[in-house]
Amino acid sequence: MPAATPSNQLTAVIGFTLPDARLDHDPSTYLTYEPGRSRPTEYIRVPIADLRDELDDKTVGPLEQLKERGYAVLRHRSAWYDQIPSEEGTAKYLDETAELLKSILGCDRVIAWNSVCRKNSTDTKEKKVDKQKEPEKGFIPSTRTQPIAGTAHVDQNAEWGFELCGKAIGTPAEHFKRCQIVNLWRPLHGPVTNAPLAMVSGRTVQDDDRGTHASQFGYGHDLHHSQGQRWAYIRHQMPDEVILLKCYDTEQGADGEVKWCGHSAVQVDNDADGIAEDLVRPRESIEVRLVAVWEKD
Repeated sequence: MPAATPSNQLTAVIGFTLPDARLDHDPSTYLTYEPGRSRPTEYIRVPIADLRDELDDKTVGPLEQLKERGYAVLRHRSAWYDQIPSEEGTAKYLDETAELLKSILGCDRVIAWNSVCRKNSTDTKEKKVDKQKEPEKGFIPSTRTQPIAGTAHVDQNAEWGFELCGKAIGTPAEHFKRCQIVNLWRPLHGPVTNAPLAMVSGRTVQDDDRGTHASQFGYGHDLHHSQGQRWAYIRHQMPDEVILLKCYDTEQGADGEVKWCGHSAVQVDNDADGIAEDLVRPRESIEVRLVAVWEKD
């Protein structure tokens, strides 16, 4: 992958949770879900690379990107994303994203587990939903708009990722050769000029950089800052520029691949520079959680 250079190096403010050593209370508190409770957060300015040049560089494909750093960027023009306000459009979009991931991974099948729309607005209130028991069907994600995720995190820990794969497939994950959870993220309009999604290479995150927390669904990891982390994003991302996030893998790095990718909405300095005023608006995006399955031989 291209290294960050002065021409593509910017800075961003990212929210990180405090590590155990800096807490004045028992960190196990966060292993039980309680609405509104989260680890104390600090906001740190860090270097961030612009991945725009990679979108046109075919040297390293999305599969290799996922293996090496846990995220991939690519161009993909959706035939359905702008019809997500309808039930049919949503269903078609989910099918489209599943087929795209299947073609990239070379797996046997992909299940669209769920999707969510997010908006960077102080007026947006998180709408609590029941614990997910199966892939969502027959609903419109824009009716359940969530706020942006503003703290560095990994969606699932290993135990919850394994369980979630089984829930999506309808059969425990142990019955398959391999399973992965990969999110596909794209903006609903562009260019994105505020709260863009940033990713950190999984190879640059140390064990001590990671905490565990309970959510209303299961368990995930929150990330603490360390100097070695390498963050990146797509500057002024457009709807035909997508990000794949590897969230869980039953292989758990046994084959040398990155296990997961940390990510967060961030604030990049002067990110609206060069963009016409009428195009600067709150970021809106959609993410689809996909479960990839490799059958046993």
